[in-house]
Amino acid sequence: MTFRVLGPHERGRFAPDAWGHLLALNGAGILNAAELEQVIERAMMHLEGRIALDDLRALMESAGLNDTGTLPEPGTLH
Repeated sequence: MTFRVLGPHERGRFAPDAWGHLLALNGAGILNAAELEQVIERAMMHLEGRIALDDLRALMESAGLNDTGTLPEPGTLH
């Protein structure tokens, strides 16, 4: 399993809950590494300012990516 760390240009853009959601999707196998990078790149290009969880979910839905599935309980990712 790989671990994705925010780069300096991404750090200020993603709200903690949005970033945590992406990591949870990746950890649960809902998004693979390539899809995770694609979502991050798309969010950075198409969303302005701070990327909130609701914005991220809307972006993923518009791209046809399903973020449902069995995710770990909140607070179990470290």
